[in-house]
Amino acid sequence: MGPVPSLDLGAVFDGFPRWAYEVAFAAYAVLVAALVLSERRRPTATLAWILALVFLPLLGLLFYLVFGRNRIHRRRRRRRRRACHPFDETAELAAVETLSPNLSPVQAGLVRLGLSVGAAPLRRCETLEVLDTAERLRAALFDAVEAAERNIHLEYYIWKDDASGRALTERLVRKARAGVRVRVLFDFVGSLGLPAAHFRALVEAGGEVRAFAPVRVPLPTRLHHLNFRNHRKIAVIDGHTGFVGGANVGDEYLGGTDDRGAWHDLALRMTGDAVLSLDAIFLEDWLEATGELLDLEARPAPAPDRAAGPLRGLILGSRLRRPAGPARSPFPAAADRPARSAGTLVQIIPSGPDTEVADSIALQTVAAVTAARRRILVATAYFVPDEPTMAALRTAALRGVDVRILVPSPQASDQRLVAYAGRSYYDDLLAAGCRIFEFQDGMLHAKCIIVDEDVCLVGSANMDIRSFYLNYEVTALVYGAETTAALARVFADYERRAEAVTRSAREGSSGPSRMIENLARTLSPLL
Repeated sequence: MGPVPSLDLGAVFDGFPRWAYEVAFAAYAVLVAALVLSERRRPTATLAWILALVFLPLLGLLFYLVFGRNRIHRRRRRRRRRACHPFDETAELAAVETLSPNLSPVQAGLVRLGLSVGAAPLRRCETLEVLDTAERLRAALFDAVEAAERNIHLEYYIWKDDASGRALTERLVRKARAGVRVRVLFDFVGSLGLPAAHFRALVEAGGEVRAFAPVRVPLPTRLHHLNFRNHRKIAVIDGHTGFVGGANVGDEYLGGTDDRGAWHDLALRMTGDAVLSLDAIFLEDWLEATGELLDLEARPAPAPDRAAGPLRGLILGSRLRRPAGPARSPFPAAADRPARSAGTLVQIIPSGPDTEVADSIALQTVAAVTAARRRILVATAYFVPDEPTMAALRTAALRGVDVRILVPSPQASDQRLVAYAGRSYYDDLLAAGCRIFEFQDGMLHAKCIIVDEDVCLVGSANMDIRSFYLNYEVTALVYGAETTAALARVFADYERRAEAVTRSAREGSSGPSRMIENLARTLSPLL
């Protein structure tokens, strides 16, 4: 038998006429344009994806499979098909029945918006504390964990296997051994590299650990998970003490420093009815990640399933089968619920691909900026605003509102490309009268917005496109002069350690710097 003849692909393709290539390319361009247009994105993102797919076919298609597929509508339909929606079910539990007559028109409008787009009931906090340093956050969180008697629910984008991560996990192990129900939910991509052994002792002690939206094989059906990440940071202890903010679990967040220097973050510690909303969001995310509807009634923790292995579903996030039978609420019966709290009014606003209004935090942000009468103070780790946010900030400044935007300098930022993209928006904002400050004393990771004297927002969402439209995020919208004043003092301290950006300095920036900023801005719709 003679040798098998080789296939000369070059000769095969040389046989096709030029017009065939042109027709094939035109058909490809029409198909990809129709695919992107069918997903009803923002116009700038739509145009960016079409151009990338047409002019960079192979690379553009790979990026589209990873970052571009819009699965929001499918996730919403799946969510509507559920028999139980924990967050929705809490709308009537411990909610403030009527709007307080003491609410200002600005506050009342924001409350109604939160009820409309986020189904976020107005609740109260018995206590509300601003945690503005890593040391204060670490002490408050660790103390709350040590005091837990029934259950501990922790949900974080990043969980690191460093000194702070191990210290928190060791405390969770001790509580699990004492019979406390410990559940940990971490984002698969955000915590990429976290070894399975990190949680081994916790799982063996009866704790439950799951990864959110793991990327599994076969990859072609799972790559889109990379684009929709759970960026929330939530801790709920016994359903009564809650934490929400921008800090993850790691040395830079709970220890204050890393290899790049000091990190600065913000979180809120709250007690009272408002914590019910945080717990409901955790339950929704746990249900999304595992298929398991939790029961929050105080029951002893079951022994771990040794036969299945101590790390069953830890990294691959195996989906658990829901119990058979009619839908039930995970919350205790009405007779067992505590009396309503008294104190500061708060709305917990979630957003994400599985919510009815995916951009609820973006809408709330624009509404708050638009409603401001005296001042708007914005601190954000990543600043890539969309068109409505830019218009609202510029219009507020032109109306005479004191608009100040505080971001980390590119040299200190952990995401330099994003920082340079943010700089490309400076000129228009400065021309409108906004003031911009770049934080110089380490990495500013705080996320807060202060409006006038009695409205503030603190949570996991940055003022960027990814937080507004793609990630699962959560923000606490607080209506209270005391908390707003405390945050304003923190902002003032940040501002003292920042450098003001001036129009003259921007005019003197070099051509290469401008080119980098413009390139980063061009990529911003894809970030």
